[in-house]
Amino acid sequence: MSDRIDAARRPTSAPLVPGIPGLAWAETRAAAVDLARHGWPVLPGTYQLAEHGAWLGRSGAAGLEPVAALWQLATTTNPDVAMEWWTRRPYSVLLACGAGVDGVEVPAVHGQRALGQLSPAWRGPVAVTPFGSWLFFVRSDDEGLRPELAANAHAQLYASGAWLPIPPTARDGLPYRWQVPPDTVGWALPASAEVQRVLIASLSRRASGTRPSLA
Repeated sequence: MSDRIDAARRPTSAPLVPGIPGLAWAETRAAAVDLARHGWPVLPGTYQLAEHGAWLGRSGAAGLEPVAALWQLATTTNPDVAMEWWTRRPYSVLLACGAGVDGVEVPAVHGQRALGQLSPAWRGPVAVTPFGSWLFFVRSDDEGLRPELAANAHAQLYASGAWLPIPPTARDGLPYRWQVPPDTVGWALPASAEVQRVLIASLSRRASGTRPSLA
Protein backbone atom coordinates (compact mmCIF):
# COMPACT_ATOMS: atom_id res chain seq x y z
CA MET A 1 0.00 0.00 0.00
CA SER A 2 1.31 3.44 -0.85
CA ASP A 3 1.82 5.96 1.90
CA ARG A 4 -0.85 8.18 0.34
CA ILE A 5 -3.48 5.44 0.45
CA ASP A 6 -2.23 4.38 3.86
CA ALA A 7 -2.66 7.87 5.27
CA ALA A 8 -6.10 8.23 3.69
CA ARG A 9 -7.30 5.15 5.54
CA ARG A 10 -6.09 6.23 8.95
CA PRO A 11 -8.57 5.94 11.84
CA THR A 12 -10.92 8.92 11.60
CA SER A 13 -13.56 8.10 14.21
CA ALA A 14 -11.40 9.16 17.15
CA PRO A 15 -11.25 12.86 18.00
CA LEU A 16 -8.12 14.40 19.42
CA VAL A 17 -8.09 13.84 23.17
CA PRO A 18 -5.93 15.12 26.04
CA GLY A 19 -2.64 13.52 26.93
CA ILE A 20 -4.01 10.52 28.82
CA PRO A 21 -2.42 8.29 30.08
CA GLY A 22 0.67 10.41 29.82
CA LEU A 23 3.96 8.54 29.85
CA ALA A 24 2.37 5.25 28.81
CA TRP A 25 0.91 6.97 25.76
CA ALA A 26 4.28 8.44 24.83
CA GLU A 27 5.94 5.04 25.18
CA THR A 28 3.33 3.34 23.01
CA ARG A 29 3.58 6.01 20.33
CA ALA A 30 7.37 5.83 20.31
CA ALA A 31 7.20 2.05 19.89
CA ALA A 32 4.77 2.29 16.97
CA VAL A 33 6.92 4.89 15.21
CA ASP A 34 10.11 2.89 15.76
CA LEU A 35 8.56 -0.34 14.48
CA ALA A 36 7.21 1.39 11.38
CA ARG A 37 10.58 3.02 10.74
CA HIS A 38 12.16 -0.43 10.61
CA GLY A 39 9.60 -1.83 8.21
CA TRP A 40 7.30 -3.64 10.63
CA PRO A 41 3.67 -3.13 9.47
CA VAL A 42 1.81 -1.78 12.49
CA LEU A 43 -1.87 -1.03 13.01
CA PRO A 44 -3.91 0.56 15.81
CA GLY A 45 -5.57 -1.71 18.35
CA THR A 46 -8.19 -1.15 21.01
CA TYR A 47 -6.93 0.02 24.38
CA GLN A 48 -7.84 0.49 28.05
CA LEU A 49 -7.33 3.60 30.14
CA ALA A 50 -7.42 1.62 33.38
CA GLU A 51 -6.73 -1.94 34.46
CA HIS A 52 -9.82 -4.05 33.68
CA GLY A 53 -11.39 -0.96 32.12
CA ALA A 54 -13.59 -0.85 29.05
CA TRP A 55 -11.95 -1.42 25.70
CA LEU A 56 -11.91 1.80 23.68
CA GLY A 57 -11.16 2.76 20.11
CA ARG A 58 -13.81 0.66 18.40
CA SER A 59 -17.53 0.52 19.04
CA GLY A 60 -18.55 -2.69 20.78
CA ALA A 61 -15.00 -3.89 21.38
CA ALA A 62 -14.87 -6.74 23.88
CA GLY A 63 -11.10 -7.10 24.09
CA LEU A 64 -7.84 -6.40 22.33
CA GLU A 65 -8.49 -6.26 18.59
CA PRO A 66 -7.74 -4.08 15.57
CA VAL A 67 -9.60 -0.78 15.46
CA ALA A 68 -10.33 -1.06 11.72
CA ALA A 69 -12.72 -3.77 10.52
CA LEU A 70 -10.59 -4.24 7.39
CA TRP A 71 -7.41 -4.09 9.39
CA GLN A 72 -5.24 -5.55 6.61
CA LEU A 73 -5.83 -2.25 4.78
CA ALA A 74 -5.09 -0.11 7.84
CA THR A 75 -1.41 -0.85 8.41
CA THR A 76 1.61 1.36 7.93
CA THR A 77 5.37 1.23 7.73
CA ASN A 78 5.55 5.02 7.47
CA PRO A 79 6.80 6.52 10.75
CA ASP A 80 5.07 9.84 10.01
CA VAL A 81 1.73 8.10 9.60
CA ALA A 82 2.34 6.09 12.77
CA MET A 83 3.12 9.30 14.64
CA GLU A 84 -0.16 10.81 13.45
CA TRP A 85 -2.26 7.77 14.35
CA TRP A 86 -0.81 7.28 17.81
CA THR A 87 -0.97 11.00 18.56
CA ARG A 88 -4.73 10.88 18.13
CA ARG A 89 -5.29 8.16 20.71
CA PRO A 90 -3.20 5.79 22.89
CA TYR A 91 -3.98 2.82 20.66
CA SER A 92 -2.42 -0.54 21.39
CA VAL A 93 0.32 -1.48 18.93
CA LEU A 94 -0.47 -4.48 16.75
CA LEU A 95 1.68 -6.16 14.09
CA ALA A 96 0.21 -7.35 10.80
CA CYS A 97 1.91 -10.69 10.20
CA GLY A 98 2.79 -12.09 6.80
CA ALA A 99 4.18 -8.86 5.35
CA GLY A 100 7.81 -9.31 6.32
CA VAL A 101 7.44 -10.43 9.93
CA ASP A 102 5.83 -13.58 11.35
CA GLY A 103 5.67 -14.91 14.90
CA VAL A 104 6.08 -18.35 16.49
CA GLU A 105 4.51 -18.69 19.95
CA VAL A 106 5.59 -21.34 22.45
CA PRO A 107 5.20 -21.81 26.22
CA ALA A 108 7.64 -19.72 28.25
CA VAL A 109 9.61 -22.67 29.63
CA HIS A 110 10.16 -23.98 26.11
CA GLY A 111 11.04 -20.55 24.75
CA GLN A 112 13.58 -19.88 27.47
CA ARG A 113 15.30 -23.18 26.83
CA ALA A 114 15.34 -22.67 23.06
CA LEU A 115 16.64 -19.11 23.30
CA GLY A 116 19.71 -20.37 25.12
CA GLN A 117 20.36 -22.80 22.26
CA LEU A 118 19.99 -20.30 19.42
CA SER A 119 23.30 -19.17 18.01
CA PRO A 120 23.80 -15.38 17.79
CA ALA A 121 23.44 -15.63 14.01
CA TRP A 122 19.89 -16.96 14.35
CA ARG A 123 18.76 -14.91 17.33
CA GLY A 124 16.01 -12.42 16.53
CA PRO A 125 13.54 -10.38 18.56
CA VAL A 126 11.63 -12.27 21.25
CA ALA A 127 8.66 -10.98 23.25
CA VAL A 128 7.10 -12.26 26.46
CA THR A 129 3.31 -12.29 26.65
CA PRO A 130 1.31 -11.80 29.88
CA PHE A 131 -0.05 -15.33 29.53
CA GLY A 132 2.92 -17.64 29.99
CA SER A 133 4.23 -17.75 26.44
CA TRP A 134 7.05 -16.33 24.33
CA LEU A 135 6.89 -14.98 20.78
CA PHE A 136 9.84 -15.55 18.45
CA PHE A 137 9.74 -13.12 15.52
CA VAL A 138 10.95 -14.50 12.19
CA ARG A 139 11.01 -13.54 8.51
CA SER A 140 7.81 -14.06 6.57
CA ASP A 141 8.20 -16.96 4.15
CA ASP A 142 6.33 -20.06 3.06
CA GLU A 143 7.53 -22.12 6.03
CA GLY A 144 4.55 -23.65 7.81
CA LEU A 145 4.52 -24.73 11.43
CA ARG A 146 6.37 -27.99 11.91
CA PRO A 147 3.98 -30.73 13.09
CA GLU A 148 6.32 -31.66 15.95
CA LEU A 149 5.85 -28.22 17.45
CA ALA A 150 2.12 -28.20 16.95
CA ALA A 151 1.72 -31.64 18.53
CA ASN A 152 4.28 -31.53 21.33
CA ALA A 153 4.74 -27.88 22.24
CA HIS A 154 1.33 -26.28 21.75
CA ALA A 155 3.10 -23.91 19.37
CA GLN A 156 1.33 -21.51 17.04
CA LEU A 157 2.52 -19.77 13.89
CA TYR A 158 1.21 -16.28 13.14
CA ALA A 159 1.59 -15.53 9.44
CA SER A 160 -0.51 -13.95 6.69
CA GLY A 161 -4.00 -13.06 7.91
CA ALA A 162 -2.98 -12.86 11.58
CA TRP A 163 -2.02 -10.03 13.90
CA LEU A 164 -0.02 -9.92 17.12
CA PRO A 165 0.26 -7.46 20.03
CA ILE A 166 3.65 -5.77 20.24
CA PRO A 167 5.26 -4.39 23.44
CA PRO A 168 4.37 -2.25 25.32
CA THR A 169 0.74 -3.18 24.54
CA ALA A 170 -1.10 -4.40 27.63
CA ARG A 171 -4.21 -6.41 28.48
CA ASP A 172 -5.93 -5.66 31.79
CA GLY A 173 -2.81 -3.94 33.04
CA LEU A 174 -0.48 -6.80 32.07
CA PRO A 175 2.05 -5.70 29.44
CA TYR A 176 3.75 -7.53 26.65
CA ARG A 177 7.49 -6.93 27.01
CA TRP A 178 10.68 -7.63 25.12
CA GLN A 179 12.92 -10.49 26.21
CA VAL A 180 15.21 -9.75 23.27
CA PRO A 181 14.48 -6.21 22.01
CA PRO A 182 14.77 -5.75 18.23
CA ASP A 183 17.51 -3.14 18.51
CA THR A 184 19.79 -5.53 20.42
CA VAL A 185 19.88 -7.83 17.36
CA GLY A 186 20.05 -5.01 14.84
CA TRP A 187 16.41 -5.58 13.86
CA ALA A 188 17.51 -8.77 12.09
CA LEU A 189 14.89 -11.46 11.59
CA PRO A 190 16.01 -15.10 11.43
CA ALA A 191 14.58 -17.68 9.07
CA SER A 192 11.49 -19.41 10.42
CA ALA A 193 12.90 -22.83 9.50
CA GLU A 194 16.04 -22.29 11.60
CA VAL A 195 14.16 -21.06 14.66
CA GLN A 196 11.71 -23.94 14.42
CA ARG A 197 14.61 -26.39 14.10
CA VAL A 198 16.05 -25.17 17.40
CA LEU A 199 12.61 -25.21 19.03
CA ILE A 200 12.18 -28.84 17.97
CA ALA A 201 15.66 -29.75 19.22
CA SER A 202 14.90 -28.18 22.58
CA LEU A 203 11.89 -30.47 23.01
CA SER A 204 14.21 -33.43 23.57
CA ARG A 205 16.05 -31.52 26.29
CA ARG A 206 13.09 -30.97 28.57
CA ALA A 207 13.79 -31.69 32.18
CA SER A 208 10.50 -33.58 32.57
CA GLY A 209 8.40 -35.73 30.35
CA THR A 210 5.29 -33.59 30.65
CA ARG A 211 4.08 -31.44 27.80
CA PRO A 212 4.51 -27.70 28.26
CA SER A 213 1.29 -25.76 28.14
CA LEU A 214 0.27 -22.15 27.86
CA ALA A 215 -0.62 -20.79 31.27
